[in-house]
Amino acid sequence: MALPHAERLLKVAVRRWRSGVRWLCAAFFAVGCIAVAGADKPVFYVYLAGPEVFLPGAAEAGQAKKEAIEQLNASGLWDFRLVGLYPLDNDIPDFAPNRDTGIRIYQANLAMMHKADVVAANMVRFRGPGMDGGTAFEMGYMRGLGKPVFGYYDAAPFYGKEEAAGLYPDKVALHHGLHPDQPDVDIDGLTVENFAMTDNLMMVGALADTNTDVQPSFQEALLRIAEFLSKQVQAKRYAR
Repeated sequence: MALPHAERLLKVAVRRWRSGVRWLCAAFFAVGCIAVAGADKPVFYVYLAGPEVFLPGAAEAGQAKKEAIEQLNASGLWDFRLVGLYPLDNDIPDFAPNRDTGIRIYQANLAMMHKADVVAANMVRFRGPGMDGGTAFEMGYMRGLGKPVFGYYDAAPFYGKEEAAGLYPDKVALHHGLHPDQPDVDIDGLTVENFAMTDNLMMVGALADTNTDVQPSFQEALLRIAEFLSKQVQAKRYAR
């Protein structure tokens, strides 16, 4: 591929920046090669779902995910580009804490999901033992559109440290409470779903449709997405 060669040339050109116009021209040539090589690659959009939008640094959290995507794009591990779509990218005019604003955010997010090819959802527990309700909806909506769903569990931004995704009944016991005499029901007497899954079976089922499961990090989810899309790209090429 031309891209790795262009990147090497660019690095050399920068190191020799002061040695003359010849290397300056080489730098511009390398940048041009990178742009052309990138332009030739198909682009797939990843909807970045998760409760990160509620973090104090919500915008920065989204930007960090996009930068992680760009770093993997630059690695040359796959012959296409991934582009992250983050809900806070939407421009919501006349933003106010009212119902009208909430509905417009909902509609903007739907439009973003229609543009996306896949979803990467942070299934971290949120305000209880289960995942964020909005994220669960987005996973279901994307699956309903027939698009692949990928999930991961990243607790550190929310609780200050990493934690395993674990099993749902264990999280209910720890973050809600079980009946003291009946371990299969919670403190309110309601049955606790127990199918050896990290969250509600509908969410994990959406992942299973894509032949995947909850990943331990966002980076791992990206790799699973790349593997999935690589197979699709190759299949299309062989079909020609």
